[in-house]
Amino acid sequence: MKKAFTLIELLVVIAIIAILAAILFPVFAQAKLAAKKTVAVSNVKQLDLAMQMYTADYDDVYYEHAQGLSTGTELPTSLIWNGWLFPYTKSVALAIDPVAQNPVSSYNNINYTGKYWVPVDYKQLSLAYNIDFTTQFDYACSQDFSPGTPNCSVFWSANQFEFPVQQVVFVSSVYTAPSALGAGFWAGPDHNLEVPNGASAPFSGFSVVSFADGHAKAIMGRSMLVADQVLELNPATDDQCVNYDSAKVYWDPSAPVPDNQATCEGFGIR
Repeated sequence: MKKAFTLIELLVVIAIIAILAAILFPVFAQAKLAAKKTVAVSNVKQLDLAMQMYTADYDDVYYEHAQGLSTGTELPTSLIWNGWLFPYTKSVALAIDPVAQNPVSSYNNINYTGKYWVPVDYKQLSLAYNIDFTTQFDYACSQDFSPGTPNCSVFWSANQFEFPVQQVVFVSSVYTAPSALGAGFWAGPDHNLEVPNGASAPFSGFSVVSFADGHAKAIMGRSMLVADQVLELNPATDDQCVNYDSAKVYWDPSAPVPDNQATCEGFGIR
């Protein structure tokens, strides 16, 4: 007759299984997150390629964040950038990060489409268009023009970028409920991570980013924030240091480049 396991032997086996589970489960979780990061990089790459197809069809001129936003004439029927790209992507889901919350289906009796200037759409995206990428918000308009004037409603052309390899186009952003402050469809460097209108770093501190030359990759999110200012001090100030970040990525094409902004370091202001 075979001898049965003793209680101590069973407890030892259970302890070994628990130890192995404690070791392996985080590994599995990291592998799952890494797979989702790969999907997110692919999504943002596809958005960038769609943008390039759009500009090829429109004489290399980019769209704005939302139709009419630069002149204050946006309407609920205005297309946001994801709507501009829809004919090329055939999917609004590309603008939803794989680790972000799924959009609610409706808000204020308006159904989610991901394409229009309504809170249920523009707030819930979790891959964002660079907030400094149209002239209403950029350095040139804040310095030389008044937002809403004809000069500030002229959009960027692809041949104007001096550093397309470093020029941010799309980046991980913060999903926002339709009733909350902020908006996921755009993000800027002068806010902290994981706050309204800021970038997100959902992949163990990494954000997915695409650039004006068409490439995409994951970058440490905090390295892309404005140097010495991870919390916005004064939203009314000008963006003279908006490109001063340790990742050396460019947010505002019209603002001075980091090499010209050594005086920014240490002042903690834009």
